Formats: sequence, structure tokens, C-alpha cells
Amino acid sequence: LESTRGDAGTQILTNGTHIPNRRDKYVQQELIKKAGLRSVRQAGSSKFEEVEGFLKTESYPVILKPTESAGSDGVKLCYTFEEAKEHFDTLMSSQLVNGGECPSVL
Repeated sequence: LESTRGDAGTQILTNGTHIPNRRDKYVQQELIKKAGLRSVRQAGSSKFEEVEGFLKTESYPVILKPTESAGSDGVKLCYTFEEAKEHFDTLMSSQLVNGGECPSVL
């Protein structure tokens, strides 16, 4: 195992593989897909217009969540397009449990 320093100087043991943006859920799902593993269908952006088409073609309910947060912070099961739009707007104007602003929604 290789020892590195993570957020706030915490020690992290890894197998030596560098994973960029390890807290970004969108990036993590793309890495999973690239590795040939089963992954979720997803769209992510800081602009609603960029995910609107995806939300109009998906079956409901859908899950919306901030790309960078912790645990279930900001995660919501949305049953309609209108509910998804409202939650997207809420997330983009919220402070996350880790203290940062929401960079984008997945």
C-alpha cells in the first residue's frame, strides 16, 4: 500500500492508483463505466439547461444529488420533472454539509 495525504492532511492508504476528483460522483461513475463495470445513466452540470433533455427522457423517479458532498447530503428521489427542476435549483443555491457550495448536480 502507498500512503498519501488527502483533504485536510488526513492520511490515505491506496494501491498507488491516482484518482482525480475522488469526491466527484460524476467523475467516479465515468471511471466505473470506462472500466467496463455496470454504472448508472447520468447527466451532470451546473446549468439546468444542460441536464433538461436527460430529465425529459428518463423514467421517473430519478435521483438528484450534488456531485461533491458527503453521505446523503442533498440526495433526493424526485417523482416528476418539476420536482427535479426545483431540487436542482435548491442544490445550486445551497451550502453543502462539507461547508462548500454545490459545484454541480448529478
